[in-house]
Amino acid sequence: GGSMERNKLKLFVWMNFSPDYTGGMVFAIAEDEIEARRLIEAFRGYDVSDWGELSVYPLSKKIARAVNGGG
Repeated sequence: GGSMERNKLKLFVWMNFSPDYTGGMVFAIAEDEIEARRLIEAFRGYDVSDWGELSVYPLSKKIARAVNGGG
């Protein structure tokens, strides 16, 4: 009982985020996708129209992703 599974944070990663010439990448650590999107929009300061592709990972798993800069 108690706080067993209640506070399960996950890593939310959007690739090809808000593409212009090239797609970006954003991430958030949150309990669910709605909270993750709210955190990112608060950080960016505006509503996002093109989120790209979402992947969700448990924080118990080792992971690395990279997006190269481009022009």
